[in-house]
Amino acid sequence: MQFENINKYIEATSKHLGVEDERYGGGYRAIVAHRCWVDFLFDKLEGDDLDGIQVQLFFTENPLFPAAYGGTASEALENLDKKLGALYKFEPKDGPYRWRAIPRYSLKAQHDCEPGEEQTYYDVDWDDVVSDLRTSSRYFYEDSKENSGPREKRNLHALINYRYEGDFNHLQKL
Repeated sequence: MQFENINKYIEATSKHLGVEDERYGGGYRAIVAHRCWVDFLFDKLEGDDLDGIQVQLFFTENPLFPAAYGGTASEALENLDKKLGALYKFEPKDGPYRWRAIPRYSLKAQHDCEPGEEQTYYDVDWDDVVSDLRTSSRYFYEDSKENSGPREKRNLHALINYRYEGDFNHLQKL
């Protein structure tokens, strides 16, 4: 099997690919993110009932995130490859990284601004989304979601409020 989109995405972003079985519900999860965040997410999937449920809820409610599920490891990788192909356009580039991943979606969070200042936005980074999940609450995803907004946990807030329309409606199934 050729996972062309996964290979290009990893070359473009220098992220880590992880594939592991899910303790709850069976099947496998494939994730592409910074290594520490892949470890964090898989630790939660392998954790107790509450951790497993919370992280599965995060994946279910936020299909734009670069992760996919499958009944087998191969199926999870195939689904991730399809998802990355839908989310990104890959263009060749010169230099040590041979590919550039250009998002086909726009996911923006608000910068802080002073009263009277024009509101500006920045592109959300996946690492920052997972960082926003860090909380001392046992219900880490629910707590992070409830405490997210334009000023706090703003990256997660942007993802939670993303509108899945048009070409991205099918992401719910991957």
